[in-house]
Amino acid sequence: MDTQPYRQRLEARMIDIAERVIAAEGIAAMQARRVAQEADCSVGTLYNVFGGLDGLVVAVNMRTLAALGEQLSATARGAEQGTLEQQLMALALAYRDFAVQQNRRWRALFEHKMEPGKPVPASYREAQASLFALVEAALRGVIADATERFSAARALFAAVHGIVTLALDNKLGGQDAAETERQVRFIVSAAARGLAARVMGSA
Repeated sequence: MDTQPYRQRLEARMIDIAERVIAAEGIAAMQARRVAQEADCSVGTLYNVFGGLDGLVVAVNMRTLAALGEQLSATARGAEQGTLEQQLMALALAYRDFAVQQNRRWRALFEHKMEPGKPVPASYREAQASLFALVEAALRGVIADATERFSAARALFAAVHGIVTLALDNKLGGQDAAETERQVRFIVSAAARGLAARVMGSA
């Protein structure tokens, strides 16, 4: 008897359940026993399929990265004829929108920590890198060096992510959506204009 299709269905069902729990209640609500009970299997089966709760959360986060990637890729395609500032701004605001609309799923990307000694899967790192590649593509016309472009993309992400995180965590005292957008626009505009000026200066 071929058990692989059953295993695949069970794996997908457990990911669906875990994704629903995280989206509704956050990563802190994730429990192996809860997922296994709803999936009508044992906790041991969950561990056999995913290697533990870490593996299940990573699987959910892979879905979230894919959804974020689809949103950002569509945004990048729509802005590709624009200026550098327009391209970076579109990506930054799309990222902000995803964080707001899919807040608990988005938070799980950063709140999950692998157990000591367990490496983050290479596929997960590749999915993260594909998102940074969208920013790097926008920067290609102003930063020729690949290493510098790599660092610049991550620095821009960190700046925007920091603004969004502080706002959603209400760390700056009642910051509203309009103020968050003003801050995102400020940092992205400053970076884009600085890069454009550097290119003009070297011409």
